Amino acid sequence: MATNRTALFNRRQPGGVFTVDDIAEHPGAIFFVGSTVTGAEDAVGFGKNPDAPFATIDYAVGQCTASKGDVIYVLPGHAETVSGAGGLDLDVAGISIIGLGNDALRPQITLGTAATADIDIDAANIRLENVDIVAAFDDIAVAIDVNAAGFTVRNCRFLEPTADKNFLISILGAATNGSPRITVEGCRFESVDAANTAAISLPGTSNGCIIRDCYFQGVFEDSAILSAGAVTRIEVTGNLIQNTDNEADSCIKIADTSTGIVAYNGVGSAIGGDATTNINTGGSIVLIENYSVDTGDRQGVLDPAAT
Repeated sequence: MATNRTALFNRRQPGGVFTVDDIAEHPGAIFFVGSTVTGAEDAVGFGKNPDAPFATIDYAVGQCTASKGDVIYVLPGHAETVSGAGGLDLDVAGISIIGLGNDALRPQITLGTAATADIDIDAANIRLENVDIVAAFDDIAVAIDVNAAGFTVRNCRFLEPTADKNFLISILGAATNGSPRITVEGCRFESVDAANTAAISLPGTSNGCIIRDCYFQGVFEDSAILSAGAVTRIEVTGNLIQNTDNEADSCIKIADTSTGIVAYNGVGSAIGGDATTNINTGGSIVLIENYSVDTGDRQGVLDPAAT
């Protein structure tokens, strides 16, 4: 096994060179996915080599073993379409799906064909990183439906190319405490449709969720970050939010009885007159230096107002 891994890691792949030193970081199996590679195929004998990768992420997930640290590298330029509910089901615990490539070369997962098309997170401790998720249908209910603990999404973009191609909710937690410890870090949510509810919605009683260093811009009829359920130990820090909905005045909304910290966020809305209502939390949330503005070309003020 050591000899095979050494040979694998010494192969050049797009974006860099693997070395033997990397083996310690990947105790499990390593798979490659790349639709742009000629001859890529979802079949036995493929996936172990970037020159002969699997054709789809969904197939690669099915080759993984739970809780062994398996990693799926998605090659630059890969494109995959999800056409129905659970069309991409990440249901093997402990795996990581890591996109390779920068900006326009990031792997792209397109949700289309039906409003029910989504990516399901149905196993614990899964990571998704450096992938573009693109809407290709009107009023897609949810882009990523999280039904398990410990999901991390990092450095991903949620994109809507036109007003009629949109996600009502980009990331949805479980209705109960079925999705604790969601981490959303360094992601971009770019919305253009007028019907969207929220970028991140936590309807249940999840604990330990983190939303950090993300960018939100567009129409969110309820709030960009929404926690309708009474969550515990939530962290919402370092985010930049512009809600361009001219009927809503909320960027961060967390249920009254929740606990946690909301700190160092900069937010703004399209409604003039009161910049101190863009962040709405309960009395048990600790608020530290959050700044808000209600129109352009001016500095923000503390929101809620200092007392």
